[in-house]
Amino acid sequence: HFIHIEAVSDNCSPVEDGKVTVQDENMAEHLVPPGPNSLHPLTLESLEAIEKRIAEKKAKKPNDEEKTCKYEDELKPSRDLEEGKPLPRFYDIPAGLVSTALEDLDPYYYDEKTFIVINNKKFIYRFNAAPAFYLLTPFHPIRRLSFKVLVHSYPFINV
Repeated sequence: HFIHIEAVSDNCSPVEDGKVTVQDENMAEHLVPPGPNSLHPLTLESLEAIEKRIAEKKAKKPNDEEKTCKYEDELKPSRDLEEGKPLPRFYDIPAGLVSTALEDLDPYYYDEKTFIVINNKKFIYRFNAAPAFYLLTPFHPIRRLSFKVLVHSYPFINV
C-alpha cells in the first residue's frame, strides 16, 4: 500500500499516459514502505534535513507568480495518515515510540516543518516543529510532556 502521486509535465498539463508517477525525484525517496522500520524518531538531524528541503523548495520557486499553474500543487495529504485517524494496520509501532515525536510519514508533509505523535491506541496527532512561544523546540522537556498530555485521554495513566 503506497501513496500515489501524479506527475506534472513542463507545460502544466497532467501526464497523458494514464499512469500514476512521482511528481519529483526527491519525493520518490520519501515514499515510505509500510512496516515497523518506517517510523523514525524526530531528531535534530531530521529537523535540519526538513529545513534544508524547505530552503531548496523556496530556491526552486519561480519569482514570477504568473508562471504558476493549477497543477502545481497536485499532491494531497494521504487519507490513511490524516490527523486523528488510527495508524493503518500495516504500520507496527514499537512500544518505545509511543508518545514520542516521529518524522512524518505522509509525503505531502515531506517539505513541511511538521512531525507526528502516536498514542497508545495508535491514533495520529500532527504538530508543528517550529519552536512554541519562540522558545520551546520539539525536544524541550516541557513540550515533550505536553505531547503526552495531549495525545492521551488520561494523561498520567500508562504514560
